[in-house]
Formats: sequence, structure tokens, C-alpha cells
Amino acid sequence: MAVPTRVLAAALSLTLVAACCPPAVADVSSSASPPAFVSESRGALAERFETAWSLVAERYWDLSRLPVDWDEVGERYRARLDGIDDADGLYRLLEEMYDEIGDDHSVFVPPARVAEIRDAYGNMPCVAVFGVSAGFVPIGAPSVMASLATAPLHVALGVVGGQGLPEDTESIGHVEYGMTAATSDDGSPIGYIRLPDLASEGVAGAVRQAVDRLQADGATGLVLDMRGNPGGRLVTMMQVAGVFTGGFLWRAIMSWTLPLPYPAIGQPATDLPLAVLIDGGVNSAAEGLAGALQAKGRATLFGSTTAGNVEAVLPFCLRDGSQAWIATGVLAPLVRVHGHAQCAACGVNSEPCCQGAETCPVVLGEDDEEPLSSPRE
Repeated sequence: MAVPTRVLAAALSLTLVAACCPPAVADVSSSASPPAFVSESRGALAERFETAWSLVAERYWDLSRLPVDWDEVGERYRARLDGIDDADGLYRLLEEMYDEIGDDHSVFVPPARVAEIRDAYGNMPCVAVFGVSAGFVPIGAPSVMASLATAPLHVALGVVGGQGLPEDTESIGHVEYGMTAATSDDGSPIGYIRLPDLASEGVAGAVRQAVDRLQADGATGLVLDMRGNPGGRLVTMMQVAGVFTGGFLWRAIMSWTLPLPYPAIGQPATDLPLAVLIDGGVNSAAEGLAGALQAKGRATLFGSTTAGNVEAVLPFCLRDGSQAWIATGVLAPLVRVHGHAQCAACGVNSEPCCQGAETCPVVLGEDDEEPLSSPRE
């Protein structure tokens, strides 16, 4: 079914500003601070407080998922405004209030710390504000890789078990690659790529170069090691996916607008069989990447359950130069895997997610006419 042009435009536009998993903002006492307003009227401070509070109330992807009642949080922190008489005090109050969201993504960033986020996470434009078991597939189980050769699969299991890692690796930026110590059944070499994060500058290009070099060296299959990957930028997730496959792979599910599709970016560089290694340290955009490659039938996942932390974060710019990074949606594959979908709070393709009293947002399957709601543990 053709996707309306306006939907594509919205998706591509959001791609430029959405992100996963902004790094924790460390306290930087030595950072030069812009001059704070020495004395502001109570009304001005209250207005800025309400703007920051309302962004979460109106744009957070699902307030029912918060560990706190956001209305009650607002009342508690409003009561503390009487003791605030300048911008610095307000920023400290808002940082503390956003900490109660507790999703490891949403954060309030004072003006003095915006450069820190930019340096660590990239200079991303923001919206101006005015007034998986997560993917472990044992040999013999039904596999979405059934149409592909299984050359790297037993090698992947060996790597998970601590064997088969390359004896020598080369690096392109933060990405390491080499040939595994093991080979396929017919003796063909299997390439190995270690992808530590999706936030470092040039990481997608490094993966593409590593794939090209491994293929040139005769690799007949690939193992992509994502264990411990904390996530990073959505655009990097889309670019790395584009090394291995194409098309629209995800949608961002939001409570305040229609779901938006996200595509893989770039020309696929390989069709070699692909095994992806995951564990509980895989978060956010990294989970989105692993889940989409599996859902597309492009890879088989090996390892243990991922973190189940797949919020898509949107930065909002306030007039005073501060920013509010808010989880405005959750990522999910466009297709279902093994009869169920990726649940936001459970990890990639986690079947136990679908056996409980609560519900988690999932996505339309290929044969579904209505949005799905699968119970989770």
C-alpha cells in the first residue's frame, strides 16, 4: 500500500529531530554559565515552570507508564516555587522534577549544559517552544532466517559462549572488525563486526566500510556484535540498518499523533547471512536496530533479553535557551515476529511480554486490520 506523501514528509522531518537514548548529563561544575536572571518576577518563573511541566503532560508518549502521577508531581514542585527567585534555582527545580520521570531518556537541560549534550550527542535541531526472550533463537527453532544460509549461526553461538572471537581485529573509529576464529561448515570464513554504540561520530560509515572489507576478504557470513550497546541516534540506527537491508522498518507509536514510519537509509551493502548478538545491555536505538533486522527476516538474534527501553526522544527548545528532552514515542518494527511484536517495556521480541495482565503498545502485523495490544508480564 502506498504511503501518503505527507506521511513520508512527516516521518523524514521527525527523523531529523528525534533521538534515542541521550547520554546521562554529568554534573559539570566548571562549565561557564550564561548570566542568570538575577531577579525575575514570580509570574515569569511560574510561566516557565508551566511550560516545562506541560511539555511532559502533553507530549510524553504514555503518562500511564510513569512511576509517578505527573499531575501530583506538578503540584508538589509548584509548591516549591515560592522559594525560587532566579533562573538558576528554577533550572535546578526542573532538573529534579524531570528526574522523577525515571525513563533514562527524558531530561531537562539548562542553557549552561546544552553544549555538553551537543558535544556528546550531536548538534541536532529541536522543536521550538513559544509562550527480546529478546531474540534468542536456539538452533532448530523456527527462524526468520529460514530463507538464508545459516553459515554464521553456529559461529554466533560460539561467540556468545566466549569462543570464536577474532584473534586479530582492525578498527575504523569505534567499530572493530575481523574474521572469526571459527568458520562455517564448509570452511568458509565468517566476518565479525563489533558495534559498541550508535552515538559516536561516523559509526554508520564505519560499519559500511567494515562490511565492504570483510566481503572483499572472502567472508561468507557476518556476525554483528551489539552486546552492551546503549543506543544512540535514530538517524544512525537507520543508517546502520541501511547497510544490511532497505525499506521502512519501524514506526514510532505516539499518544498525541498518528504513528510515523522510519526507513532504513542508504543502499544495502551486503546480502550475506547475518547473526546479531544481543544482551541485557542493549538499549533504545540499538534494540530498535536488532528488532527491525529480525522482523524484516534479515538477521537472527542470539543472546539474552534486551533492556526493553525503546523510547524515541524529541528535544524541545525553550525561549531561555534551555531544552527539554522528552520521550514522545516508542519504536516498534513494522511487522510482527513469531506471532507477536516488540513490546516497549519488555525488550526485543520478548514472548513473555505477551503473557500478563497489563498491556504494552505493539504494531500492526501484516495480517492485522486493527492496532494490536498484547498483554505483557
